[in-house]
This record gives sequence, C-alpha cells and structure tokens, in this order.
Amino acid sequence: MGVVTSIIHKKINEEENTILFFGRILEYKGIDYLIKAEPLISEKIPNIKIIIAGSGDFSKYESMINHKNHFEIINEYIPDEKVSELFQKSSVVVLPYIEASQTGIIPIAYAFKKPVVATDVGSLSEVIVDGVTGFIVPPRDSKLLADSLLNILLNKNLKNSMGSAAYEFMKENMSWKGIAQKTIGEYQKLLGNFEKPRYLIGSLQ
Repeated sequence: MGVVTSIIHKKINEEENTILFFGRILEYKGIDYLIKAEPLISEKIPNIKIIIAGSGDFSKYESMINHKNHFEIINEYIPDEKVSELFQKSSVVVLPYIEASQTGIIPIAYAFKKPVVATDVGSLSEVIVDGVTGFIVPPRDSKLLADSLLNILLNKNLKNSMGSAAYEFMKENMSWKGIAQKTIGEYQKLLGNFEKPRYLIGSLQ
C-alpha cells in the first residue's frame, strides 16, 4: 500500500453507519450538499453519523445543520494517526464535490477498504468503478447522494464487497508498483508501434 501503510498506527474498529468527509473545508467540496442529504439519510437510519474532518472556515455551514447530533465536526488540521483512526472507523467515504481535477482521498479510502460515493466531476469517475468500488452521482444532487449512501449503509454485503474491490483496485492501479507496471506497459506499446526509418532497414539486414 506504499505510503498509506505508514499512517496505520493502531487497529480501530469500524463504527456502524458512519459517513466520512475528509479534507480541507473549501467551497468546491460541496459540503452543503452533504449537509442537505443528512435528513434524507437519518429518516431511514436514525443512528447515522457524519464526520466532517479538516481545516478551514466551517462557519458558513454551521447554520445549515439541523440535526447536530448526527454530525461530528473536527475543524482542524488532522495528524497522520488521526487520519488512520477516522478512515478505519468510517463505513463509507463521501466526496460531494461540485468541481475538482483529482484527489488523494480516494486512494486512502481504498487502502482502508472503504467504498466511496463521489460526484462525477474532474477525474474522480476514473478511479471509481461505479457499482463496484462505490457509486458515482451527479454533482449538486443531495437526493441521489443520499440514495447512494443509503444503498451502501443498508446493505452490509454490498458495503463489504465494495470495500474489498476498492482495496484490490488500489493495489492494482494506485500502488507505486502498479503505476510503474502501467508506465512500462505504455512505453512497450509505443516501442512496439515504432517503425524504423526506411534508410536504416537496409543497413540492418
């Protein structure tokens, strides 16, 4: 698992029905859509907990939260040992972004065998196999975000199978070894398609 293994300091048990948003608090991360999704989730799962962990200005979101008992807000810089704890205790990781290019959150979630629900922005959909390692939903849609999270949380077998698939995807595609093998493969394709200049062919025969 490369660098990710270095942040696993101790074993923490998963806490049932726990959703994790992890990362800096920035407007493009779509936290308001996650907050709006909470009542739709807690209607079906009364003991739901949403952890929002990261540094940044959270003040604009405070008034949006109607059921504070369903939220755990950790509005500060998160040290490595706390990162490990948060991902281990969560059931599913959510990225409700309204825009993005890429993120380092998904590989960490996969390393801890956590399914991911993310929006179809930037390159996020390239590292989520929809219905296999998690779900991809449209941005700015709290209803579909809630539905996908509920689908995972209400189906333990699905959650576990997605977590295992996510871990295997990470090992194959996101580890340094996997990246190196893919890079070598691409170079081999290029070299295989390389056509020698005609003026050299005669001299090599």
